[in-house]
Amino acid sequence: MKVAIYDLDKTLVRRATFTPFLAFAARKLAPWRLVLLPVWVLIMLGYRAGLYGRTGLKTAGMKLMLGKQTLSRLEDVGEKFAEHHLNTAGWIDPVITMVEADRAAGTRLVVATAAFEFYAKAFARRLGIEHVIATQWDGERIPGGNCYGETKRARVAESLGGDLSGHQIRFVSDSFADAPLLLEAEEPFFVTASERKRARAEALGWSVIDPAP
Repeated sequence: MKVAIYDLDKTLVRRATFTPFLAFAARKLAPWRLVLLPVWVLIMLGYRAGLYGRTGLKTAGMKLMLGKQTLSRLEDVGEKFAEHHLNTAGWIDPVITMVEADRAAGTRLVVATAAFEFYAKAFARRLGIEHVIATQWDGERIPGGNCYGETKRARVAESLGGDLSGHQIRFVSDSFADAPLLLEAEEPFFVTASERKRARAEALGWSVIDPAP
């Protein structure tokens, strides 16, 4: 089976989604929490300093900026956020062209992303993609950890029956953290406008997509 797997942030969508989602959702669900955005900036600086990992970072962001919210409310605001984010950031056109070519060829389409599922599915729906592998949220924590790096590769493998080798895989991403999947894909594509990153990706044998319009 041929499977085309696409990352979301800076691969399908031009800009990252998590911090914009926190600000958008706080404005809709708990406007007073917007005064806490400077605290969120400090938390991000702590992550960059290596004080905690991405799972801890995202858990802290959800609790700080949104507090306790039901999944249905998060899905509802996630739908509105997807529309808003696409209006301000937009799709990466060369990648969307690939999606449509894969669809026309009958390829199974999958979005695999570290973004939270409750809004990642809203972006995927706008592309007509049903299969989404994303970070989970149970209201208090992230079960199974952030869908990132090796965790993403394992979850993709699980969704395909536990073994990647039995499938012809195209994987498209903008992040070297996705190397576990890019290195196993028969058709690895890396999205970047950076000459330094392009050279590194090409040295690994990956095709490069320039995201410029």
